[in-house]
Amino acid sequence: MTWSATAPSNIALIKYMGKADFGQNLPLNASLSYTLPHLSSHVEISSHSTHDTWEPLDANLVLPKPAQARFLKHLNFIKQQFDCDTPLLVRSSNTFPQGTGLASSASSFAALTKAACMAASELTNTPLPDISTQANLSRLGSGSSCRSFFEPWALWQENKVSCMSLPYQDLIHQAVLIDTAPKKVSSSEAHKKVSSLEDFSHRIQRAENNLQALLTALREENWFDAYGISYQEFEDMHNLFTQAKPPFSYINSKSKEALSLLKGVWRAYDDGPIITMDAGPNIHLLYRSNQKEQANTIKLELMERGFDVI
Repeated sequence: MTWSATAPSNIALIKYMGKADFGQNLPLNASLSYTLPHLSSHVEISSHSTHDTWEPLDANLVLPKPAQARFLKHLNFIKQQFDCDTPLLVRSSNTFPQGTGLASSASSFAALTKAACMAASELTNTPLPDISTQANLSRLGSGSSCRSFFEPWALWQENKVSCMSLPYQDLIHQAVLIDTAPKKVSSSEAHKKVSSLEDFSHRIQRAENNLQALLTALREENWFDAYGISYQEFEDMHNLFTQAKPPFSYINSKSKEALSLLKGVWRAYDDGPIITMDAGPNIHLLYRSNQKEQANTIKLELMERGFDVI
């Protein structure tokens, strides 16, 4: 018997930074994300002879040992919810680079949770939990993975995540790949490093203010304001990283070069993509559906300058 699931990545425009409860992966502030179906993870689960095991679906995408252990730990957690003791083989793959700030943990843990719930449900003859319950189970493995259960807009507040009814249902997404090497500072480590900063206590209110402003801009279809708020929000998060002791930064010279080019587009045309960055060097771009020509032009210009765009 084999159970399989695919889940998308997501990109937060209002960032989740800081945890109210590290054990439960509960955020200090609400986050708003857009789902990215073309950046996805696939998980296949089948029964195994002796013990839970992870294998790659793609020989070129092998998880490091710590990541494998984290994956299997979450599988075991899901099995415990169903009192399932059947050894399982988990195989997984991504359509995009992992560990680089493109939310591969979000998509992979969402896919794992979906597949594991299906497997354990059938093996124990237990009803399959609803999507909200699965999202909360997934959150305990990777916080932001709970947003990957809802599309295209998802709002995560404390232990509740839900789909948001907002305009711009079919945005065009591009990821500018600055560096595809695994991050030296993981997202989880970044949460811990900034949590004791003096400025961090003010971050929660800034994020809430940005959330309300962004929701207003999106509802009023004010694209310029949505761009400005989203840019301010990711800069706020990255500024915290530079205040840590010792300081660290994901933004490098190539990130700055691409950001300068993209801001130049806005200055020249008074229009352009929403720009954001996660905890990594790579850049996410979101365009309205009527910006296809501009999206293609910007992609070509970035590629001509040596950037890889997916």
